[in-house]
Amino acid sequence: MKFLTFMFILSFTFNASAGWRKESRKVLKEYCYACKSTEVKVDSIVANEWIKGHVTGLPVEAYDKFKVVFYVKTNYWYIHPYMYYPGQDEGYSYSNINERGEFKVKTVKRDVPAKELAAVVVPKSFKIAAQKWWLKPILGFVGGVLKYQCASTIVAGNGDF
Repeated sequence: MKFLTFMFILSFTFNASAGWRKESRKVLKEYCYACKSTEVKVDSIVANEWIKGHVTGLPVEAYDKFKVVFYVKTNYWYIHPYMYYPGQDEGYSYSNINERGEFKVKTVKRDVPAKELAAVVVPKSFKIAAQKWWLKPILGFVGGVLKYQCASTIVAGNGDF
């Protein structure tokens, strides 16, 4: 009986979140040709101010279908700089890509230094999780953030984020 209850809850959890996954896959499939050549670059990091960068290789008409999310690694990967909540404004857990291909998000220097920063271009429908154990999916499809990426970059920790 416990097993059946567990399976029901697991099934409900996957079905409840299937909408954003389906939409994310649709956008990635539509732009798969462009994502192969897309690059995301972090141009500047200013402690307690911002992280700025730009995206190249993605068609301009696709900018409004993608966003950039930021994860920092301490013991796990955490969304940066603030936990996401539905309806949150841009610049707190993610950044939209402007018409010049640029992005900017606020940053907050915490007591625990981050080892790495990941800037990941994902479809706008991507559901931002506050914490992930890993970025890369296991076996290419289980878990991870990079399963839903168009492009990403990892920046070594410099004490500013």
